[in-house]
Amino acid sequence: MRSPGLLACSNCGRFTHAEQLQELATRARQMVAIGQLQTAKELWQAALRMLPPDANEYRAVMREIDTLERRLNPKSADWKKRLGPLGVLLAFLAKFKGGVLLLLTKGKMLLSLFTFFALYWAMFGWWFALGMCGSIFIHELGHYLTVRRFGFSAELPMFIPGFGAYVKWNGANVDPGVRAQISLAGPLFGLVSGLLSYGLFLSTGHGVWLAVAHFAGWLNLLNLIPVSIFDGGSAMTALGRQERIAVLLVSVAMFFIFSDFLFLLVAAGTAYRIWRRDFPAQGRQTIGYYFMALIVGNGFLSWYSLEQAHGLFGR
Repeated sequence: MRSPGLLACSNCGRFTHAEQLQELATRARQMVAIGQLQTAKELWQAALRMLPPDANEYRAVMREIDTLERRLNPKSADWKKRLGPLGVLLAFLAKFKGGVLLLLTKGKMLLSLFTFFALYWAMFGWWFALGMCGSIFIHELGHYLTVRRFGFSAELPMFIPGFGAYVKWNGANVDPGVRAQISLAGPLFGLVSGLLSYGLFLSTGHGVWLAVAHFAGWLNLLNLIPVSIFDGGSAMTALGRQERIAVLLVSVAMFFIFSDFLFLLVAAGTAYRIWRRDFPAQGRQTIGYYFMALIVGNGFLSWYSLEQAHGLFGR
């Protein structure tokens, strides 16, 4: 039997405000996903008042609040970020060692970029290497900026000659919807880089920019294959069964339209993730639409640029 003042039933242990708790938890996670950390913290605090202090759920909510508190009030001062380049300069002057470390960090990124560029310059020529590095850099910049937008720390992109590039960032227990947005930001920015390259081709008539546009579309479609080493692998964690089936059908349809086997690889990876049944508690329809739009956009750019090249230079 449960009295109005009790937070849990003394017989069955069920929480008195179970439905309200579920609603508050869902809303709190949604607020985290869109970056409203203070609102999320207040929602978790409201949930805390409905839980018995000796319950495991009480301790779990306390951990959520502590995590948000650390993100809202980081130990290191924010003044350097707010002042931008001036803050970096002041930090360097205030602490020479910190400035040197910062310079070395940037130097690592520049060195990796130069090595990457030099390899592809030797293989494909100066202009294509420049366009290729620019396209990959913009792709990685999408990840970097989105990570920072959600309040996590991130390092500038690092390039690995012969493989690609990556952005190292820190974030534990990240909401699947947030992680998916961070993952898909790369193919989105990459698509923009491909469209810019195609615009340069239209403006200059130089075929190298058409080749870069095709490369950008192809590379970003490859990254949408939902396996762990690609962006699609992380993004798929936010999709439920219905969203994954939709991605599968779109990928198969795109293969029959454009005859590009990359679409079949996306479809095969999606079918495998459906078979694994690693569905989230709640599928994100908007992420599903986002995922499918990137498949269509990058796939069409890759195909259309290649068709243009065949028309201009022969098959």
